[in-house]
Amino acid sequence: MKNVSELAIHYLNHYNCHINEGYTKLLFEACEINPPPHGKAWYGNLYRQHARKSEWFANSLIANAYEEGNGARQVWQFSRCVENQDFARLIRSHSIDESRHSKMFTTLFSMLFPMKLEEEVQAQLKAFSPMYSKENHPPTVPVSADDVMDELLVMDELIQINLLEIRALILQLLLRPVLQAYAKPEDREKVSRMSDQFIFDETKHIEYSAYCIGEYIKWGDCDWLRQTMIDRQATVNQMFLEDIDHQDSIGTTILRTQDAKTL
Repeated sequence: MKNVSELAIHYLNHYNCHINEGYTKLLFEACEINPPPHGKAWYGNLYRQHARKSEWFANSLIANAYEEGNGARQVWQFSRCVENQDFARLIRSHSIDESRHSKMFTTLFSMLFPMKLEEEVQAQLKAFSPMYSKENHPPTVPVSADDVMDELLVMDELIQINLLEIRALILQLLLRPVLQAYAKPEDREKVSRMSDQFIFDETKHIEYSAYCIGEYIKWGDCDWLRQTMIDRQATVNQMFLEDIDHQDSIGTTILRTQDAKTL
């Protein structure tokens, strides 16, 4: 693959995802103008260098569990502010996935680094995930009419989700061989299946957000959309470079928030 955009399209094709041609052109242009640093060889080398340290890697799994759970809550709240119910349904599904991912990262931590933890620590780890499912989740309707977001703000958020999920896919691809290396022989198959699920889910998140962008192309301001894709790719790149100044955030699958912490 020449760049991040080609890798994203490759995985969308691999899982037989629908790809809007207009979206593809926008993504290619945004990544050409602002090449994502997370697609560079130096980042993969940096990640593998840190991942060789078992303490760092264990903490990165915990950080991911926290971030995925926090992300699930934020994405669900966003879905309640979206008037387009087709979009909102897809966003809610994303939130449920992230809640499940949080539990999966906690499971991986326990599997790869078995240790006796204090009950308080176990409770903290369990609480990272909001435990959302199709049957168990917060309300879907807005708190009030004032909470419904303007269409352009919604699209801005969906563009950011799309670009961040591409970054998350790359992290999952880097994570896979490291998980397999840390796994005991009897756990390797299960760990690989969990990695497969992560990669599939991240690809489907790229697909649904790309679908929303493609739908907006049909009726919206395409000049605004093009410029926002370019600008948000630059923003994601800058946030990423700022985040990797902190060793404990190199391995997180989503960009870390200011209040994120590891145990």
